[in-house]
Amino acid sequence: MIQLNLLPPSEKKILGLERTFRWLVFYGNAIIFLILLFIVFLTLIWFFVLIQLKSYSANLESTKTSFQGQSIENQQKLIKEFNEKLDKIDGLQQKQKRYYPILAELAMLVPGGVRIEALSIDESGQGRISGFANQRGQLLLFKSALEKSSYFEKIENPLSNLTKQININFYFTFNAKTAK
Repeated sequence: MIQLNLLPPSEKKILGLERTFRWLVFYGNAIIFLILLFIVFLTLIWFFVLIQLKSYSANLESTKTSFQGQSIENQQKLIKEFNEKLDKIDGLQQKQKRYYPILAELAMLVPGGVRIEALSIDESGQGRISGFANQRGQLLLFKSALEKSSYFEKIENPLSNLTKQININFYFTFNAKTAK
């Protein structure tokens, strides 16, 4: 095959310059694109490092203020304060009245047909029992059982408890003897 090049040398030179220019534009754009991509990656890495730095700074601050980061004297001071608080709590528990024997006794005293719905005892030992009884006889049986118990005294039975024969909503007030 025969190749004929009929272009004059000046046109050949211009055509070569155009081809070189196109290659320069193509490679220049590729290099600019790669540089921009590199800048984006560097920015993402910078943000990641910044976030990590803030996280590590926060952890460092919390370690400095935590129990592990403090001096021995400061730890001894905290332990002493904690022991004082525990002593106060222990003192409160020693003064606390025990009502579980009353609850156990009350559970044994409730006859069939009587339902306890509420029990409240204040710090002075005054209490109130409210509930429901199917019949007046069951309610009177429950009241006499309370009076015989060693945990309940001064039981007050209002007249409103005795006005109905059946389906009685009742309440008693009493003084409780607590176990220390």
